[in-house]
Amino acid sequence: MSLCDPEAGVHSSLLVALPEGVPPLRSFYLYLTSGCNLMCRHCWIQPRFVNGRPDPQDCINPESLFAAVKEARTLGLASVKFTGGEPLLHPRFRDIAEGLTALDLSLNMETNGTLLTPELARWLKNSTKIGFVSVSLDDCEPDSHDAFRGVRGAFDAAVRGLDYLSEAGYANTQVIMSLHRGNIGKIDSVVALAAAHGAASVKLNPVSDAGRGGQMTRQRETLGIAELLAVEKYIYGELKEKIAVKRLVLNLPPAIRSFRTLMETRGCTGDCGVLGILGILGSGEIAMCGIGQTIPSLVYGKLGDSITDIWLNSPKLQTLRKELRDWSNYPGICGDCLLARFCRTGCVAANYQGIERMVWPEKKCEEAHALGLFPASRRQKVGEIKN
Repeated sequence: MSLCDPEAGVHSSLLVALPEGVPPLRSFYLYLTSGCNLMCRHCWIQPRFVNGRPDPQDCINPESLFAAVKEARTLGLASVKFTGGEPLLHPRFRDIAEGLTALDLSLNMETNGTLLTPELARWLKNSTKIGFVSVSLDDCEPDSHDAFRGVRGAFDAAVRGLDYLSEAGYANTQVIMSLHRGNIGKIDSVVALAAAHGAASVKLNPVSDAGRGGQMTRQRETLGIAELLAVEKYIYGELKEKIAVKRLVLNLPPAIRSFRTLMETRGCTGDCGVLGILGILGSGEIAMCGIGQTIPSLVYGKLGDSITDIWLNSPKLQTLRKELRDWSNYPGICGDCLLARFCRTGCVAANYQGIERMVWPEKKCEEAHALGLFPASRRQKVGEIKN
């Protein structure tokens, strides 16, 4: 799994002898509901907006989930990530967290933070194995954050959520900042704000053109590779010397990072560990990840189906494993990149959404190559590349 992933390094007993070429199933990503109380401009999976109401839309059935987890443990399952939509909208969120805690899984959660309360934060810390929580915070100014997240009051609620987590005893909370042209000049202020409210790290995720982010790209609000490389130089240089959080992470492909930042980030690739993950959607469908909400062809089955059969025999999974192992035939600049086997061509879900090919060069790498910014030292040979 990626060093970027908080559950990396967690191991579980493997009870099923897996065929050659089939890796252990390490993690479930639970998109607990198909609804969200915010309507963020950049969201890549576009959950249904519930206008602030406690209406989660489709929800994962807890009993079906627990049955799937017990079967998946035999395949190596060790961790679960709660995400969404907004996971705290699930009407039986506590039942699910308690049940998975009892099954001795490592748990973490991504949330917009707006539904946290002091009591809920204490319960998460003291009664569950949710050991790592990420909260979205995109701006230091309430009006700007709220405009980006689509609901007035989202900023104040998210900051209160961070405080509640800190007061409950979480010392490793992470803030995730979705980076775009409108907030690129506010990185320092967001980092300082995160530290002031108890966060230990800040992760900078450049907005992509997937889902709603496509409109931002068309309006030229997303960042180009030259801008992102300048951000990288700044945050791991000048900003690193004065930050109050323990760690900064910028999600960029390793091939275009400087050697210094590769060392600083311990070779972090930004890779989610797709070869060891199954996503479970609020509808109960089992998919590559949340992208299955908008791309039915990346749905492998549903809760109630055999997890073992899906993991061993899904045609899409078999294709993905084969193509990702075939480094010599990676297309485009990836075919000439010394680090391609580590980042595995970036987000395969985003690749598929764009061109219906899972293995394809990350757009930032393609742009860097086109602009002459792709480091020659990362290439096997300089010359014509495969398409």
